[in-house]
Order: sequence, then structure tokens, then C-alpha cells
Amino acid sequence: MLYKFDCETMEQDIEYICRLMVDVLKMPVYFLDRDHNIDFSLSYGYADNPLHSSQKELFSKLFDLDEAFDFPVVKSTAYHENYFAVKLNSGEDFMGTFIAGPSIYSYITAEAIDSLISENKLSLNYKRKLIHYYNAVTVVDYKRLVSASLLLYYCIYHKKLDLTEVMEKNSSLREFGAKIRHDFEENLSKSRQNIIFHHSQINEKNIFGCVKTGDKEKLLMYQQSPQDGEPGILSKNNPVRGQKNHAICAVTLATRAAIEGGLDTELAYTLSDLYIQEIEETNEIKDLADLHTKMLCDFTDRVNRVKVHQHSKAIKLCKRYILKHLYGDISLTELAKSVNLNANYLSELFKKEVGVSISEYIQNEKIEEAKRLLASSGYSILDIANWLHFHDQSHFTRVFKKLQGTTPKKYRDMNCLQ
Repeated sequence: MLYKFDCETMEQDIEYICRLMVDVLKMPVYFLDRDHNIDFSLSYGYADNPLHSSQKELFSKLFDLDEAFDFPVVKSTAYHENYFAVKLNSGEDFMGTFIAGPSIYSYITAEAIDSLISENKLSLNYKRKLIHYYNAVTVVDYKRLVSASLLLYYCIYHKKLDLTEVMEKNSSLREFGAKIRHDFEENLSKSRQNIIFHHSQINEKNIFGCVKTGDKEKLLMYQQSPQDGEPGILSKNNPVRGQKNHAICAVTLATRAAIEGGLDTELAYTLSDLYIQEIEETNEIKDLADLHTKMLCDFTDRVNRVKVHQHSKAIKLCKRYILKHLYGDISLTELAKSVNLNANYLSELFKKEVGVSISEYIQNEKIEEAKRLLASSGYSILDIANWLHFHDQSHFTRVFKKLQGTTPKKYRDMNCLQ
């Protein structure tokens, strides 16, 4: 282990380690003495969470500081913050505790902050402070956070710990396996006694097979046919939550089926995200059932359009490249390079298969993207023109009017969703 020095040397080393960890992690690091008082802290101006009375009290609630643990411990607060602690021992003597945090696993949205305020019955005056606080907190996923704790542990003890083992020790689900085994046997017995079984896979395969082939007529037929069993119970006490979970599962399966059917992955995943968000905002079982059907039809229709306009692999890759680079200045040279074809040959092949030239296709796709931005955002027409690499706003307006028969401003006025 690292520390068998005099107190002055140890204090310097603690400060050195804390400074290194702050520079690496971009989050505050603290050192608590034997009595759990904050002996040293380094945060580079981090704001404190206004929902915590004090750091010392937070650490006392979060970690059992009197417990002797010989591995990094990771804990989370009720406010989405994450910390890890590493004990410092010298021989048999406990010297103190390093604590790093807060970090968050993903950005905290304004809606999440509103929920925190509502759940904790706080004044709306907290909102501005919380937005300022969460904007300053570093985003670190769980695996990276545990890895960082292992790095600190190694700095202290020169001992390698296994990432998987430390994650297992920090898991709150260590007893979960036994519970699942018990509940599995119990529920299986109940199903046999009541002669109630899950539906077979046949109908499910038929439905998602239709999504994959783009066959909406058959899809609706299978959707309306009687089920040959019961759906699973995905929420014990909340039917709406259960229906939402079923719908989200269906979105996941439909996304995979659509990608296998030829739908572009980025389009499929974006559509998936939007439907899941819509499912979460829907709270009537009937509306959820309707949304479920609309989602399946939407994916199926999109796959069908792809299959109707079937192109060679090179043209598919070409169209995918254009879609991913709409906000850039797409050149024929770069496009040809991306599909490993001669530029002149690619131009001829594209016109033959798609029916329009590459430049016309790019222009059409940029205008389609502009339509989405005009209808769903408050961005200025000048910004949209610049982002999509038109020469200037006048050029954008001329092209838009030529293809859509109206100006961008009039289009926004007629179609704005906000």
C-alpha cells in the first residue's frame, strides 16, 4: 500500500492525488479525515446542489463511513447524482476517505428538473438554481465511473481490482437472482393451474415479418386476428404502465424488423425514439392501442417505400451518405470516394436508378430537411439556409419556392407545429 509516511508527506500526497483526479475526472474530489470531516476539497468553482443542506451531511447519508470496505463504493442520490468513495488505510490504521462527485449518467432535462421540484414539493425559485447546477455537473456513464474509482484505488494501493467484480459488489441486485428463480417457479405453476398461457410466437413473427416485407395489408389482418394466448404482465399494479411497456417492446422489435427490411438505420432509430417518447406521454389504454397500430403501420409503410424504390448497393450507400451529410457541402468527388466509384460513372448510375441528377437529389433532400426545421422549430430562415449550406438566404428562398411553390416564411406560417 502507498502510505507509510509522516503526516506532512501524506497530506501532500493526498492533495496531489485529489488534484490529479479532478483534472482527469472533471468533477469535485474530497478527502474526509478519520472523523469524517472534510479535510480537503477541490472543485474548481462547482456550484453546490441547493437541495443538499451540506456536503458532510450528504456524505454521511450516502456512505456508511464507519464500515470497513476494501473496494470502491459507488452511490447515487435521489437527485440523479453519482459519487464514489475509496477508503485510505495505512497498515491497520484507517486514515480517511476519498470521495469523488457529483457526476450524472446523462444530461438532466428541464422536464426532469420540474419533476424533482414537484416530487420534493419545492418552490419554483429552485428551478434556475438547479438548471445552473446540473449544467455544471460532468456526465460520466456508470462503467467509466467505476473505472475511475479503480484508477484512484490503484494510485493508493498499487493493487489491480477487477472491473466486473467491483460492479457486482456495488450492485443492489445481488439477491435478485434468487427472487427471480422463486417468482418464476411460482408464476409458472399458477399459469398451469389456471390454464392461462402466453400467446405463441407465431402471431408475433407474422406481424413483424409484415413490417420487414412492407406488407401493411397482411399486417392489419394479423393485428385484427384473435390472440392464441395472453400477453405478459409487464407491470404488476398499473395497467397503463403495462400497456406502455408492451408498446415499447413492440417499437424495439419493429425497428429491428424495419432495418432488416432495408430501412436506413438512422431513420429507423430516430422513428423509434419518437414513438417511445409519444408512448410515454400517452395515458389512455385505448390511445396506446391505437398508437401501437399506427407505429407498426408507419414502419411498414416506410419499408414498403424503400422496396418500391429499390436501388443497387452503391446508390443506397450514396443516398445514405447524402442523408448523413445534409448539413455539409456535399461534393461529387467525396460522394464518389465514399462508394469507391468513378465520379462520372456514379453520376450516370444515379440518374439512371433514381431518375434525377445527384445535385437535384441533394437539393431536394436539403429542402425536405428545411421543411422539417421550419415546421418544428423556431430557428430563423437565415440560420436554416446557412446550416444547409445554401449560398445565402435569397438563394435558399429561390430554391425552396421553385420546389415547393411557396416561400419558406409562408410554408412556416401554414405548417408550424409550435
